[in-house]
Amino acid sequence: ARKPATKTSPRARSTRRTTGRPPQPTHPSWTEMITECIITTPDGTQNGVSRPALKKFVEFNYQLAMSATTTSQLNRAITAGTEKGNFVLPKGPSGKVKLAPERMKGTSKE
Repeated sequence: ARKPATKTSPRARSTRRTTGRPPQPTHPSWTEMITECIITTPDGTQNGVSRPALKKFVEFNYQLAMSATTTSQLNRAITAGTEKGNFVLPKGPSGKVKLAPERMKGTSKE
């Protein structure tokens, strides 16, 4: 019981096109979210924060569903932040994420 394919006019198709710009995100950058998680987590500035804890923080505070895409974005943000000197991975690439020592001096726990 298949439905017959309906044809749309060229004019109707052209009205469905988007402007070509991606939608603006409703959350801060991944680097800012990771930094906020490290600062607000008890003992996070000393020992660091694990990736599952980062995922839960982002999911709870920013209502982002953690899918394969968002996990990939999180991992890329950690890698980029490490290369820029914002984060430190003291136990290797799969360990906890800490703020770099010079970044910790500028932030205070509130």
